[in-house]
Amino acid sequence: MTNRITSEISSLIGKKYGPFKVFIESGAIEKFADAIGDENTEHQGPSAIAPPTFPTTFRPKEPFPDFPEDYGDVGLHASQTYEYKRPIVAGDEIDVTMTISNIYQKDGKSGELVFMERDYFFMDSKTDEKIGSAKWITLRRFNK
Repeated sequence: MTNRITSEISSLIGKKYGPFKVFIESGAIEKFADAIGDENTEHQGPSAIAPPTFPTTFRPKEPFPDFPEDYGDVGLHASQTYEYKRPIVAGDEIDVTMTISNIYQKDGKSGELVFMERDYFFMDSKTDEKIGSAKWITLRRFNK
């Protein structure tokens, strides 16, 4: 197996991004719930509660630390997990931070794989209270 984790790639570990602000709108919650097929009425109306995977929609305006675009043949989503202190609700203003916590390599059936783990934290902008956290793992594949 070729070592795909160069010094440029390993230097991403520990890189932090944010905080960036996300304004939670009831319409966005409703559209997301509809898109994932969740018909629960708690996701509707002015006091809508966001489905647990709603933070997948959180995006900064500027690019955050990531693999270079030309790194690997294919970029894929590997997994995501969430933990909450309280639900995300319409009207929330959330400060999101992200840190690259780990990068590692494995050999897969279709080629070599390099994984990047990102830790996210969601803080209430008004109270500075922690709302929750997430771990998202993406990978880049290198064909054999």
